[in-house]
Amino acid sequence: MIQLDIPSSQTRTPEQPSISAYILDHSEVQTQSSVLTNTEYARLGKLFDPDIRLDLERSFAAVRTGLSNHLGQAKADIVLEHDTLGAPSLRNMRELYLSISRTGGWSAFATSHDKAVGIDIEKVRHIDWRQMLPMMCSASERKIFSGIADDNLLPFYRLWTIKEAIMKAAGQGFRMGAPTINLSASLILGETSQGQISHTDRIFDISCFLHGDIVTCVASECT
Repeated sequence: MIQLDIPSSQTRTPEQPSISAYILDHSEVQTQSSVLTNTEYARLGKLFDPDIRLDLERSFAAVRTGLSNHLGQAKADIVLEHDTLGAPSLRNMRELYLSISRTGGWSAFATSHDKAVGIDIEKVRHIDWRQMLPMMCSASERKIFSGIADDNLLPFYRLWTIKEAIMKAAGQGFRMGAPTINLSASLILGETSQGQISHTDRIFDISCFLHGDIVTCVASECT
């Protein structure tokens, strides 16, 4: 379990952080003794591909263990519930802001006691990202991507994780409208890994991280 170094500008102080975020390599997590809820078993039962099912089961186990260690609670007490938009919360700590994300072989979670938080993690892999720009980008962002080579994957993954994290922190998911969130060229191109994003009357702090081929972003609403 790797703790992400959230900058002091996004949290209270290094000694008393208001946001904690972790990424977890769950690719070899043992699942034989994992504690799963009925909801998690139901989700696994809907998956027909055994590799995808095993990856999700490992993620369930890794996140539960990670939250148990982070919060100092027994694994059996880490019971996740979800609202109508899929946002997670802990049954016995409903006041805790919580966000969870998963990608192949990796999981991530972020918690906060005093501000809405969102996290997104993606494993960089070759995709035809240009066909996804209309659903993700504003007009100004599409101009930035027009000058990026097809094999330069990181800018798209930065944009994707930043916007996903913001939409989670906002509590709206894709209903928020990814193209309505405007990112600067410096964030998309990786010239900076931190910043503030304004959307309507809300402001979000964001921090981006690169760990090998894993891109992660943490977003929190300014209070």
